[in-house]
Amino acid sequence: MFNRFKLGRTLEEVSTYGCDGLFSELALAVCRQEGIDGRFNHLDTTSFSLSGDYVPEPGMEAIHITHGYSKDHRPDLKQAILELMVSQDGGVPFVSKSWDGNTSDTQIFQERAQALITTLKHSPRPRYLVADSKLYGKDNAANLKAFGFITRIPSTLKLVKQVICQALKWDQWCSWDATTRYQSVELCHYGMAQRWLVVYSDAAFCACRGDGHQSPATRI
Repeated sequence: MFNRFKLGRTLEEVSTYGCDGLFSELALAVCRQEGIDGRFNHLDTTSFSLSGDYVPEPGMEAIHITHGYSKDHRPDLKQAILELMVSQDGGVPFVSKSWDGNTSDTQIFQERAQALITTLKHSPRPRYLVADSKLYGKDNAANLKAFGFITRIPSTLKLVKQVICQALKWDQWCSWDATTRYQSVELCHYGMAQRWLVVYSDAAFCACRGDGHQSPATRI
């Protein structure tokens, strides 16, 4: 009974229901069944380069295939953006959403954080969102207050340089491994009590010296 007509009708039903929503419901059900640890949720995006013309049919909602920041280094091609959130336990994907080709990570992360507020806030145990520096910003601070998060603080913030300089003056490093050490700094920023880790790497320090810079390479 499996033929092209059955397949076509099924795909129509999936499209009407919502591909992203159906994917998440199925994936989360599998995670519950298999006992996947969902405390740490890793969020990121990628771009897919496309060729040809993509003109949506009238009256249909569709993402816009267009030029944007190309993560696969093909700025000459139009693209679409894929957002994916996976569990730290096994890297199981359970949230997927497609975006217009020119959508920024900042916008995607902000909307995802807003959507997760209720889900994570009422979780029976702490839940944490893990993402790169695009997650952290003044416009997204109100969303981040609602749950735990782990991210790299953007180096464009003036406070980052101040904290790094202060850590260098304190010189109270904890050893991570033979070539890496860190300091923990507790502070309040954007109205949130936070703990920042200043990380120092011997390899990065040597690279900086080779570039003519005298300050050691650190990041938060």
